[in-house]
Amino acid sequence: MGKKRKEQVLSVVTNVFIWVCAVICAYPIYWLVTTAFKTRVDAFAVPPKWIFTPTLENIKLILGAESFMRSYLNSALISFSTVFLALFLGIPMAYALARFPIPKKKGIMMWLLSTKMAPPILVAIPYYMIYKNLHLQDTHFGLIIVYLMFNLAFTVWMTKGFVEGVPIELEEAARIDGATRLKAFFKVDVPVMKGGIAATGILCFITVWNEFLMALILSGYRTKTAPISITGFISFEGIRWGEIAAAGMMVALPVIIMGVLVRDHLVSGLTMGAVK
Repeated sequence: MGKKRKEQVLSVVTNVFIWVCAVICAYPIYWLVTTAFKTRVDAFAVPPKWIFTPTLENIKLILGAESFMRSYLNSALISFSTVFLALFLGIPMAYALARFPIPKKKGIMMWLLSTKMAPPILVAIPYYMIYKNLHLQDTHFGLIIVYLMFNLAFTVWMTKGFVEGVPIELEEAARIDGATRLKAFFKVDVPVMKGGIAATGILCFITVWNEFLMALILSGYRTKTAPISITGFISFEGIRWGEIAAAGMMVALPVIIMGVLVRDHLVSGLTMGAVK
């Protein structure tokens, strides 16, 4: 077998493998979307119905479920607040670590990284005990604080690399023209870093939006988030697959929309640092 023939066979095998993996990864999404538009009978049909009459019954039930919609708004409030605070506090910290000669800088970065090493289940009980004593259970503020602790280190690590990707000569040129360090930061660094900031923000948002364990332990009736609320469709009467699929589709929708809206910034975030 010639070299060209081997390359063709390898290309075909690689493409087949990629398509098989793509189908396996896409099937749960297909199942989620189709089940959301199936009746209860069609959802439980064996073998599964590939051709069916779509219905909006499950979507209407979800939109009319007061408890789920309240949880959905809780998730939005907690997620956006956490992202804002993580960027508001993390970007200046990252800038300081990237630009200033801080003693034991590597030690500080490793300490920040160490906060991400422990699995959430390890700190869940201590957080529960602390929140119980401080009366922070079932409060939006309490959940925002705990999610901020989990995402601040990630934000600092991500944005520090983006700050270092901005040539310091650009900032120095702005300061020579009379700009203060703060003004140079907002006029020079931030516009160049906006792709990286957008990427960091959306990754933090996805982490908080999908988080389950801490919300399960620290939230209550008033602050229950959407992922926790979905479990309410599982009861002793059975699993309401249609409503679970519809709720899951609604939970996934904001992340998809945000990804589409900031896709250009995400791409620029991967290529930033290149200066002609």
